[in-house]
Amino acid sequence: MPQNKERIILKISGAALKDKVDNNILSSAKLRDLSRQIKQIYKTYDIGIVIGGGNIWRGGTSDHKLYREEQAHYMGMIATIINSIALKEVLIKNGVPAEVHSLLPCPNAVTTYNKVNTKKAMLNHKVIILAGGTGKPFFSTDTGASKDAIELDAKWILMGKDGVDGVYSDDPKKNKKALRYNILTFKEALSKKLKVMDLSALRMCQTHKIKLLVFNMERKNAIVDALGKKIPTTIVEN
Repeated sequence: MPQNKERIILKISGAALKDKVDNNILSSAKLRDLSRQIKQIYKTYDIGIVIGGGNIWRGGTSDHKLYREEQAHYMGMIATIINSIALKEVLIKNGVPAEVHSLLPCPNAVTTYNKVNTKKAMLNHKVIILAGGTGKPFFSTDTGASKDAIELDAKWILMGKDGVDGVYSDDPKKNKKALRYNILTFKEALSKKLKVMDLSALRMCQTHKIKLLVFNMERKNAIVDALGKKIPTTIVEN
């Protein structure tokens, strides 16, 4: 019988996968390193992974004079499927059983998400990459990650940021006096409108008591260290 493990959702920005040297949409080195870290932790945790698509296409900030907004969002969801397939292939080659389950149906390429079947796959020790956002336009992958955590009974969402090592009072790249928080409550994060994730997604986590760890994906061994509670900002109910 499969043994139950603590279940987590790892949320990664698409930008964290980009090759910033050669300006390619995907960095082979970053995908390999991400695969290495996931292999290190997947026997301890049931893992769901949500990847953004911003390295390819940002539907929410596209030129809506050129594209209809709804279609721009669908383009962004398709970008997350591309990233998810790339990571799945690297994981499998590294000996980690992985599947892509998408809320946006693309049956020739990936498995269509179904809550019951996805839970079964996780119980059978498969890493599940959750693609396609919510499957509907006008929602972010933050909202998708929160929804996935609720439906799949995850206890934590790990928010891997692109170059920012936690939650700050202001953008630390622009304001050197910005204060870094080690621990926050949801009430504090919401009242201060801190840039953790979309506010609607943050409220979903608060309501369902899903804790957050916010850390810098650019750091060496970032995911493993975040689970060791060494580096991230932690956001909890009280």
